[in-house]
Formats: sequence, C-alpha cells, structure tokens
Amino acid sequence: MNTSNNINVNTPPALAGGVRLPFITLVIILIALPLSLSPSLFELSYFDQQLIQQGQLWRLVSGHLSHTSSSHLLWDLLAFALAAGYLELHSPKYLLAALLAAVFLLDVHLMSPASGISRYAGLSGLLFAPLTLSLVIFARQQPSLNGWLPLLICLGKLIWEQFSQQALLSQSAWPAYPTAHLVGSLAGVVVILGWMIETDKFKARNTSSELTRTHH
Repeated sequence: MNTSNNINVNTPPALAGGVRLPFITLVIILIALPLSLSPSLFELSYFDQQLIQQGQLWRLVSGHLSHTSSSHLLWDLLAFALAAGYLELHSPKYLLAALLAAVFLLDVHLMSPASGISRYAGLSGLLFAPLTLSLVIFARQQPSLNGWLPLLICLGKLIWEQFSQQALLSQSAWPAYPTAHLVGSLAGVVVILGWMIETDKFKARNTSSELTRTHH
C-alpha cells in the first residue's frame, strides 16, 4: 500500500487551477519576516530566559520565528519552506503535530539549565521536526534504498554540527546552537512513531474489513 495514501488525512486548500497551497507554511513564513527584519520587533520577539520568567511568555513561540541576520533568515526560511511545505501537502495534521512537538521540546530544553544558553532565535530547531518527518515519508515512497540517502545526509549534517558546534550554511550574529537541531529532530521522531502506529491501525482496519467482506 502506498504510504502517501495513509498519511494524506487532510489536504491544504486548493487554488482555482487545482494547485494545493501550503497555507500553514506560508503563514509562518509571513510572520517570521517582520519579526526578523524589523529591529524593534526582533527585540520584542527573540527567546530570552529571563524575560520569559518575568512574564513575556509570547517569546516561547516568537523566539523560533525571529532571526539575527539576513543570512540566518534566508537559509532558515528556504529550508522551512521546502520541508514544511512538502509535509503540509501530504498532511497538514502531521505538520501541525511536528511543529507543536518541536516548540514544546525546544522550549523545555531552552528553559532548562542543560541548554547552557539564555538567548535563542531562529527557525532552524523548529524546522528539523517537519524535515525529519518529510525525509522519512519521501524515503518510504521510493522504490529503492536510494530514497533514504537524503535522510542519511541530514543525519550526517546533525552529527557534524554536534562535533563542530557550528551551523552549516547559515551565518547568525549570535553563536550557533546546533543542539536545537537535534531537539527538533527528536520531535520529528516522536511524530513519526505516532504516524507509524496510526498507519498500522489503518492497515489493520482495512485487513479486518476485507476479511469481513470475504466471509460475506
């Protein structure tokens, strides 16, 4: 059974020509642009442990959408558009699940002493959740093992960043924090496990229905 049939629970709204529009992905990008390009909005939105503890709770979300430089913004938005857009065209439900799981796990980590930092900004940690899920979906749809190559490249990037403590491609005005990518990927894995459980239940229901029809 084709994997895409199992995950395509809901579909994004379509344009007149039948082209699907990744609405959630576009909204997040449009919010990230002013939060990153306006110095005053950036000051109000980046993740700051102390300010959050003082009651500025919106930073728990807005911190993942603000960026410290144009390069940081460009590469994050490009990667997010590809990963989140691809996943949303398969299932908005799983995109939302990936984003919510990533925000929760990232915030828990960033607010803990284990993070070792007090300030954070950028989509890169968040985008690794839909990226991980998208790469698994893509691999499972391919007829050969070559479909797993992009996921292996992503894994190699994660490992290199953990050892080098540098972000590949994007340049931030703040020190790189590759651990966020790892946490985002973990959120993606959590959603993948949920997807696999749901897929198994879907197959079990179909098998049961086919057996029932056969006996009748």
